[in-house]
Amino acid sequence: MEWVIGLIVVAFVVYWFGVPSAHTRRAADQAAGGAAGGARNATNAHFRRRDWAWRVGFGVLAVVILFWIFGGDDTPTSASDTEEAAATTKTISGSLSFGDSGADVALLQESLADEGLPVTVDGVYGQETADAVLAFQEREQLVVDGAVGSETGEALGIWSG
Repeated sequence: MEWVIGLIVVAFVVYWFGVPSAHTRRAADQAAGGAAGGARNATNAHFRRRDWAWRVGFGVLAVVILFWIFGGDDTPTSASDTEEAAATTKTISGSLSFGDSGADVALLQESLADEGLPVTVDGVYGQETADAVLAFQEREQLVVDGAVGSETGEALGIWSG
């Protein structure tokens, strides 16, 4: 699809630079006032230079837009990509359930939040975390028990065992 857009832009630029406009011819005829060839040619040259300047400006703009559209992907990685890469290197050490607390629970909550589930990252496995785990298990068609064991941990990418 990108090559089609590029081809259309190239065709437009060739047309823009290659075909004299009707406005240019009319303006030259009016300025010359029906005079003999010399005055008309001089006037035509003036309008051609002016139109050429406008066309060069629009041509440069078209090239800039082409580079902007097709310039490649040299954008830096987003913060969410970096966070996802960092989250996958951390794992929990064992099963988690309602009432647990600590760094493993915080990692679980971060993983659930990355999945788009509403949970506060506070390190305490409370009702909000349990509801998020239940919703995740249901969505992923896992055993819906509200506890995070090997199956749920692997689905979240945080299980070390």
